[in-house]
Amino acid sequence: MRGYVLTIDPTGGTRRESIARELADMPFEWEFVEGLRKGDAALDALYSPARNLLLSKRSLSAGEIACYAGHRMIWQKIAAGPDACAIVFEDDAAITDREAFDRAVRDVTAAPFDIVKLWDIKPKPVFVRRRIGDTQIVVHKMIASGTGCYLISREAACKMLRRKTVFRAVDEDFSHAWEFNVQIWSVWPNPVSERLLESSLEADRVSTKRRAPLRSLWGEALQFVKKQRHRLHVPHAPHDV
Repeated sequence: MRGYVLTIDPTGGTRRESIARELADMPFEWEFVEGLRKGDAALDALYSPARNLLLSKRSLSAGEIACYAGHRMIWQKIAAGPDACAIVFEDDAAITDREAFDRAVRDVTAAPFDIVKLWDIKPKPVFVRRRIGDTQIVVHKMIASGTGCYLISREAACKMLRRKTVFRAVDEDFSHAWEFNVQIWSVWPNPVSERLLESSLEADRVSTKRRAPLRSLWGEALQFVKKQRHRLHVPHAPHDV
């Protein structure tokens, strides 16, 4: 297994130095992946405004499109690489429970999986629980926001790349897992959280939440459908590995 850290921080920057300290003694090799910036021309070809209007509850900011592009760059490395799985970090990740982190990585990578998140933002109540070795993994009533740290198999990376354009934020696409034919679980409780660093992405995201009344109504309809599809997609039978 190999690790990848998504960043746009310059060499020697606060974010790079912070995550480098977190990962200094990890038993796996890892590397920084330089993401795209908001003004990069490549983002125009990646983003589909028409599909966003039809299939997303809000517009995407340029920062969110760039963030998604960065995750896709990492998935491309995983898909082309020799390892069966990888772990992905954003550069503001902080490991809050090293023992639980090590255990989760060991247990999850020893079993078949698609995507297992180690960091969730404001998760909903637990819907399904399962154990893999000594680690508890769960599915929430809705897949929580956040892609700050997750394990992903090479097969799942290939599936996530089948979509050639994007029209939702990357974590919002995680909450539409059935569209990619992947199962997404979370380690519970999360052993990784967010290091409090200044984030321009959150400010960008807030600016897109101001929606016209018709867009808001359409967003509520899309959310209703998502909830139903999520419940149908989640495996309900208890199972321990």
